[in-house]
Amino acid sequence: MATQDRFKQSTVVTLAKRAANLCSNPECNAITSGPGVEVADTVNVGEAAHIYGANPGSARYDPDMASIDRSGINNAIWLCANCHKIVDDDPNRYPAGLLFEWQREHESCVARKVGKVSAEARQRYEKRHLEEFGKLSYLAERLILEKGVDWEYLLTAEVLRYEIAPIVRRWNALKRGLYVKPYHRVDKWGFFTWMHGKSDEMLRIVRAFTALTNTEFARAWGAPGIAGNDVDIVSVCRLYGEVCSNTLAWEESVRFTHVD
Repeated sequence: MATQDRFKQSTVVTLAKRAANLCSNPECNAITSGPGVEVADTVNVGEAAHIYGANPGSARYDPDMASIDRSGINNAIWLCANCHKIVDDDPNRYPAGLLFEWQREHESCVARKVGKVSAEARQRYEKRHLEEFGKLSYLAERLILEKGVDWEYLLTAEVLRYEIAPIVRRWNALKRGLYVKPYHRVDKWGFFTWMHGKSDEMLRIVRAFTALTNTEFARAWGAPGIAGNDVDIVSVCRLYGEVCSNTLAWEESVRFTHVD
């Protein structure tokens, strides 16, 4: 396993406590810690499992995921050693989305059992709050709900990855010549007008990228020491993805144009 993508010991301890030292698999819920043979000893059969794999070749590994996301508690689920092996040996049956659902339901159940009277109200709030965003990745939803250390920047990276991924796949398909579009023909009399229009479009795209990168992200993150706004962060990321999509459309319009 890549060292930089392992969970820190503090993360493992926190994860175990949040799960009440119970396996998060709803069909298991085994107790994962207990007394050892000696009075001062304890045994632990629980493990901090990666939802998205930590290194290439591991279960549910996502190459586009940032290292800091892989090693963060938002990518972790507490399982007994047996369930950990089961979910990693059969990642198609146990996809990342299912493990995120396990984690969320398990922690909600634990919260109710430890006497948090507002647990149900909290769940209703979380459900309604997530509805404001529309479709997001499971990791983005977890970041929005838990808002841990540096959540603003982790959320930005995850939403950008999620929004831009299909555009990157389309771009790679274009480079490999896997699709074509009807050619637009420009005669020599219309060439300079066409070229001027394409140049103006690209300048507008560059200006949009510049404004989003240099101004809008910082505004959404909030001033130092002040919490950012999750709705604004997701909105800016989606605008960024829209500009990426427009950039691809611009590239297609040039590649599939025949000029004199």
